[in-house]
Amino acid sequence: MSSECEVNYVCSCGKSMPLIYLFFCKYCVTLRCPRCLSHEVDSYYCPHCLENIPSTDAKSTKNRCLSCLECPNCTNFLQVRSAQVPTVRRDGGGKLKGFGSFKKVYYQQCSFCFWTTRDINQPDRESTSGPWVDTPPEDAWMSSVINYWRHLMQKEKVEMEKRKRQRRGSLLGSLGISDKLLPFSKLRGTFSMNLAGSGQFDENIVKSFVKVEASEETEPADESLYTAPGEAYDYATIPSRINQPCDSVYKSTDLKARCTHLMVKRSQRCRECEHNLSKPEFNPASIKFKIHQIALRFVPRFHIVKKVEITDDAFTKVQLSLTNPAEHNLPVQLVPIPEGHPVLKTLTGEVVLPGKEIVLAARDDTTQFDPENQSSEFDDDPEVVISRRLNKVTFTVKVKKMEGSEGPVRIGFVLRYKYKNLTPSIRPEEPKEAEEVLVEPVLTIVL
Repeated sequence: MSSECEVNYVCSCGKSMPLIYLFFCKYCVTLRCPRCLSHEVDSYYCPHCLENIPSTDAKSTKNRCLSCLECPNCTNFLQVRSAQVPTVRRDGGGKLKGFGSFKKVYYQQCSFCFWTTRDINQPDRESTSGPWVDTPPEDAWMSSVINYWRHLMQKEKVEMEKRKRQRRGSLLGSLGISDKLLPFSKLRGTFSMNLAGSGQFDENIVKSFVKVEASEETEPADESLYTAPGEAYDYATIPSRINQPCDSVYKSTDLKARCTHLMVKRSQRCRECEHNLSKPEFNPASIKFKIHQIALRFVPRFHIVKKVEITDDAFTKVQLSLTNPAEHNLPVQLVPIPEGHPVLKTLTGEVVLPGKEIVLAARDDTTQFDPENQSSEFDDDPEVVISRRLNKVTFTVKVKKMEGSEGPVRIGFVLRYKYKNLTPSIRPEEPKEAEEVLVEPVLTIVL
């Protein structure tokens, strides 16, 4: 991962990122970073039970799965466990008479830290169906706040409609025209009456709403915290308290299991041509993509083979490797960055690039396990190209640190090659020739 972060490609918007985070738009023939894409949510799903959740249900449940719970200590998923407990028999007065037959009950347990719902005295359940977590009391207060502001908005709409009608009537009255003679005048009046009398607006809800006022006084801390002895595991950790901000949890016995957060499958679209660059399959259990135009499949990949110490006295040879992702031979050329490019201000080293083209062999997945298959059909300069293996080439460049520069040495150049659009034709009887387009991404390497 460190090598990936040291080799960055410059996006069309000017942001430098590693190749693993970039996309390649075949229609614009340029690199796109996540900021250059529009993200669209395709579906919601639970990462534990892998169940698709409709968007309306995800909104009503605050993007949580009601069937799966997370451990409040380690945030791992809780598993359902069963146990046999005896039934209690009591007499008519409520006194304990004895124990009867055993019955099966269920509770939740974390398989990592062995936290259970019994630790917080949560009663066991006789069935595994239905939600395990009760509705928190603050949800009712939040619903009343939302309902108050909704009715307040409707009240403002009614008052605004009345002001428009009064203003229109005064203007038409000055001209000697009656408002009843205008078209749709009856509809305007019935609209404002229906808005106030159809149940959308209730004046009593606005008047009866109790506002919460802030207080400068706070509750004093319990004195037993300073005098009574306690163990470290009796108190909740800071991450556990942050995960439950509404409960103000202090002791570990007050921790409650949380419903699992939902995850989304999203499509990513180019903002320039509005074509999809990434579209996953709908099934939550599948990791495949219908469309997946990541830059690793279209742009040659650089690696730093060996790091050496670079000084400002003389040029030093640095070994770099270049991998071809295409299924055809790819000639590439390294050229200097043109003047005026904003990347030039960030460079702290000088580089001498190879003058000749370097031809990368085609990628062939069937020969990657054959160590004896070495390509010898390319006319390489021995002073530049060190070795070849399948679709990977190792070569050298000369680097020198700029005088007066501080920090790591950063070099940059342009990778020039021709991209072939090998998209098959819709009609097989009319073969389509591969179009070649010149691509010149800018790279920066930290040595």
